[in-house]
Amino acid sequence: MEADYAAIVKGCRRRDRSAQRALYDALAPMALGVCMRFASDRDAAQDLMQDGFILVFEKIGSLREPQKLPAWVYHLMLNTCINRYRSSFRMESIDDVSSQTLTQELSTAFADPFANEEIVLAMQKLSPQQRMVFNLVVVEEFSFEEAAKELHCTPVTVRSILSRAKNRLREILTSEKSAS
Repeated sequence: MEADYAAIVKGCRRRDRSAQRALYDALAPMALGVCMRFASDRDAAQDLMQDGFILVFEKIGSLREPQKLPAWVYHLMLNTCINRYRSSFRMESIDDVSSQTLTQELSTAFADPFANEEIVLAMQKLSPQQRMVFNLVVVEEFSFEEAAKELHCTPVTVRSILSRAKNRLREILTSEKSAS
């Protein structure tokens, strides 16, 4: 596939529509998956993905290694989601929070009984703030400090929001499981 990526990137740099379509067709499922985790619904995720692909096509000239195209697109989609969040919401400040290791707790809390699709749908029911923090810390594996830097808040705030997000996810998933 690396040779295909080189040809696709070369075509996209020339603004060749068929190369742009090939890039989109190859990477849209992955891009939509990233955006679905951050968005409140499929329409919002598709809007984010569209914004991300506009950025991809604008910045394709800066990609130095065409074989890294999927990773490059992934990071542009992630940054698109983060930037949309930053422009829409302000992080609240919270003083009281526990410093437990939340990521380990999460791996046992959401083991096997739930499919990935169920978790993504439940994540879309979180507040934008909770969804963003959950994605950065748990899915993208940012440290609390890295997430705080991205979101312009304190690590304590990130920990607190993550704790609330996990609790809310548990509520959503267990209530939906018991309803079915």
